[in-house]
Amino acid sequence: MKKITWFALVLVVLATWLPSSDAIWKYLFFLRLPILMGLFLLLLPKLAKDWLPAMLKSLFILRDKWQLATIIVSAIGAGTSVILVTSIILDNSPARFSVPATIKIPEFWQYGIAIALSLYICIVAIDLSQEKLNKNEIWWGASVGTVLSIGLLFILGLLKQWLSSNTFLNKIVVDIFSFISKNHLAGYINPQTGELAAGHLTAIAYLIIGLTIYLTVGLVFNPKPEPNRPEAPALLYVLMLVSTTVIIYGGATFYLDYFRVPILVLFIAFSGLSYLAFDVNHFFQLNTLNESKDKKRVDSDSGDFKQVLDKRLKHQQGERTLVIVCASGGGIQAAGWTVEVLTGFQELLGKSFTKAIGLISSVSGGSVGTMYYLDRFNKDGFLEENQQKSFEGTTRDSFSAATRDSLDAVGWGMAYLDVWRFIGLPFLIRPKFDRGTAVEIDWQAEMKEPKKSKTLATWRKQIFDGEIPIPVFNATLVENGWRFLMTPMTFCKLPNKKYLDFNSLYAAYDMNVVTAARLSATFPYVSPICRNSINIPDRNYHVADGGYFDNSGFVTAAEWLDEQLNEWLPENSLNIKRVLILQINAFPESPSTEKVQGDGGWFMATIGPLLATFKVRDSVLASRNAKEAELLAQKWQDKVDIQYFPIFFPSASDAPEFYKTGQYRPPLSWRLTDKEKKAIKEGWTAITTGKTIKKIKHLWHETWNM
Repeated sequence: MKKITWFALVLVVLATWLPSSDAIWKYLFFLRLPILMGLFLLLLPKLAKDWLPAMLKSLFILRDKWQLATIIVSAIGAGTSVILVTSIILDNSPARFSVPATIKIPEFWQYGIAIALSLYICIVAIDLSQEKLNKNEIWWGASVGTVLSIGLLFILGLLKQWLSSNTFLNKIVVDIFSFISKNHLAGYINPQTGELAAGHLTAIAYLIIGLTIYLTVGLVFNPKPEPNRPEAPALLYVLMLVSTTVIIYGGATFYLDYFRVPILVLFIAFSGLSYLAFDVNHFFQLNTLNESKDKKRVDSDSGDFKQVLDKRLKHQQGERTLVIVCASGGGIQAAGWTVEVLTGFQELLGKSFTKAIGLISSVSGGSVGTMYYLDRFNKDGFLEENQQKSFEGTTRDSFSAATRDSLDAVGWGMAYLDVWRFIGLPFLIRPKFDRGTAVEIDWQAEMKEPKKSKTLATWRKQIFDGEIPIPVFNATLVENGWRFLMTPMTFCKLPNKKYLDFNSLYAAYDMNVVTAARLSATFPYVSPICRNSINIPDRNYHVADGGYFDNSGFVTAAEWLDEQLNEWLPENSLNIKRVLILQINAFPESPSTEKVQGDGGWFMATIGPLLATFKVRDSVLASRNAKEAELLAQKWQDKVDIQYFPIFFPSASDAPEFYKTGQYRPPLSWRLTDKEKKAIKEGWTAITTGKTIKKIKHLWHETWNM
């Protein structure tokens, strides 16, 4: 049946194309941009709902009725921009490019096609938003969005009429087009009336309205370090970029196609040259350390792990137990799961467990969760917060902070900062402000004290006071591929190790912890790869996500433990006899491959390489870590009891009751829906009755008597 459908489609195309193939090819070329953008509007909801839900589904789940209304307006606006540019090209190509005249789309049908292009986006947004909005809110949002769309079209008509009736402005516009077009006015100026050709005035009016909305949204929703502030949905920024791209670059193609100038090549060249001319880069902020005890400690004591652990474990009498935590990457799913597991263990095993944690080695989303987890520690060395079970209220606990949406901040930063860099106009924005720093501001708003920035120096003092364990946010240095350990402590003792830590690279500087978490979680294209803000000769490395090297955080923890045991055991002054290593994995263990169907050839040819990158790093790392942990335990078995436990998000085989209502797909984005937040909490509850957690509980309370 699929083959018959394919052959029928080919026959229809050939029957349409053969009688006038030359004209059809030309019009397809002239209309390439609106066609691509129109297909994008039609395929985006399909991608989000069915093909790539883990990455894109959250775009369409809106938080309130106003967000739904704005998405309906912006979707119809994007559809209007596509059909408007299409109509201008169809109407004026015969005059400009000497091609046969084709169909003229009446204004009424233009609106109908615009609605058709936007309809699937609106339907999917309404459908998926039922998780958050009730029926009355959906009806209100849909109704208000429709009314606002009609009002927008009405304003467009009034502005167009005003521009056409204003002789002075109309003359200025005509003169501008005449100057730009030089002696090639065909398709722009009507030779009989001397006025603008069909559609151009409407496009100008639409562009004015679009830029006004663009500037207003940018100013109103500018990221601020304030909790529970209103945010525009990320999908709004996507649709605004579609609208402006179609209008501006559609106009550019209509102009440059006359001169046979390829717009894509010209744009790439202009963008690249502007990066060179203005020395455009993405930066992370370094702060100069104050001339205080913090700087002295970096110089002298920051590598003294023995002193730190002795202070951290002073509550344990006699033989001591050290807990090491490795928190894997995986976006906001990893952030939420890391916090939920660690807070859950404190409830399950008691405060003695949390106070025994000496090191947390985290990557990407796990680093974000670790940041919020440590932010709520008290002076006695354990987590102290309001452990309210509600995940959708305004509670300020670590789980609520770690699972707070930051995708909207990414969208704002992309639409109002990085797009100007990319199109070759970087001088219009602040050079050290981008979507990465926008995310930092968003994360800072969820800290326990949003107005007070915590830094690595702040944490260093807490570490030496025994208040928090040693955090290590793992990242990757792009220039040499080494691990970059962002931590208050100094790790670089052995020269043959392929890593650098923050103190060794930037000894005289400090960094905000939200910046360190962001660098560790530089998820490809969501957050930009960046370098330090202060020009330090030979040390201007670019920093990328830690998952490029090791997505588990285990390598850093295992190397550190092995090195420290070599130093501690000859004297054994720390008296550490037991080490519990917890590997927190944000996703289920790899499913069985026995029932793979092998479908989706086109999907695998296009998306397969990216999918393989995500799949292999979890399954391969899990088995590698287990083997290395076994070898480490064997090496020290006569002196230290090393126990390794991977804590996976539950799979269907591990927790069938958890999956009885349907398959849960952990997202790979930076936004969680309410159902997904609830699933993380229920996932922890589900595994507490499993073998792994029961064994840890028995080991902690009965074997080790902790």
